[in-house]
Amino acid sequence: MSISKSYFDTLENGEDVEIYKITNKNGAVAELMTLGAGIHALKAPDRNGELADVVLGFDKAKHYINPDFGYQGLSVGRFANRIRDARFSIDGVEYHTPANQGTWTLHGGGRFSFTNWDIKRISEQSVTFTRFSPDMEDGFPGNLRMDIQYTLTDDNTLRIEYTAKSDKKTVVNPTNHAYFNLSGDKSKTIEEHYLQINADKFTETDSSQLPTGELTEVRGTMMDFTELHKIGDRINEPFRAVLGDVGYDNNYCLRNTEFGKMAQAAILYDKESGRQLEVWTDLPGIQLYCGGWLEKTGSIGKNGSYVTYRRGVALETQFYPDSLNIPDFPFTYTMPNEEFKTVTELRFSVK
Repeated sequence: MSISKSYFDTLENGEDVEIYKITNKNGAVAELMTLGAGIHALKAPDRNGELADVVLGFDKAKHYINPDFGYQGLSVGRFANRIRDARFSIDGVEYHTPANQGTWTLHGGGRFSFTNWDIKRISEQSVTFTRFSPDMEDGFPGNLRMDIQYTLTDDNTLRIEYTAKSDKKTVVNPTNHAYFNLSGDKSKTIEEHYLQINADKFTETDSSQLPTGELTEVRGTMMDFTELHKIGDRINEPFRAVLGDVGYDNNYCLRNTEFGKMAQAAILYDKESGRQLEVWTDLPGIQLYCGGWLEKTGSIGKNGSYVTYRRGVALETQFYPDSLNIPDFPFTYTMPNEEFKTVTELRFSVK
């Protein structure tokens, strides 16, 4: 196991973005960057032992911080996904967050994703990033410190541990926004990937893709991934919870609803390479997003690749969207001076 540091790019404010590269005994690699405490690259072996980068990304920092390019590999906070009307209440006090997506808030306004994080700790196989968010930054209460620790194990698992502490009662819902393409082939979309999600219901949405508060059975609909099948099998079917030709951009309600208990959430599989990804989490939801809002042509990516329409699939572990406004959704507040912690594991293997 080894860790090395290198310069990546410089932001407009003069801050340098650095990449920390962890290599395990199998040669698998995780490249982690200070920008957005993000994943820049993950190199995993196929069934022949050949390594390939299985996440989308860019060669320049300026592209990562463009929200139109889809938060590629970046950490998201304080609250991932959507907040209706860019507001919420805690104990009768109303708070207002950035309306960065029409009338609502997406991914907490983006600040956690588009700023440089500090390094807190480096060990033999892990890197821990840290960020301080002052009280009322982007409308969220509490002076909050968040740490994100990435650990690459010798069994090709990338473990992501989020830890936060605030001096006021607040909301915390972090995730990572990596887009996976297990083929490692820049010419392929994810429509030929096989996917299983361990969920029987999804959060119903309105015409703006905001949750209505209803939970709907997936069986008998294009939303059904209870058994492994190709993402492209039904992605173009007309359905009320899917907008136009965007395809999947929906939250699934995982069978495991006990916060803090690890369980398998999803399996992603590329038949040709044999690469398989299992997503494990202790959170109750996972957002399936297939890059349907990205440009269909012309977007640049790493090493001559592309960040385009349906080239990658994001599997974002989370509390349900807008759960801080819908009492029936599973959610837990972060209490003053009490530690909030959640873990997601990306377990790579071959079949």
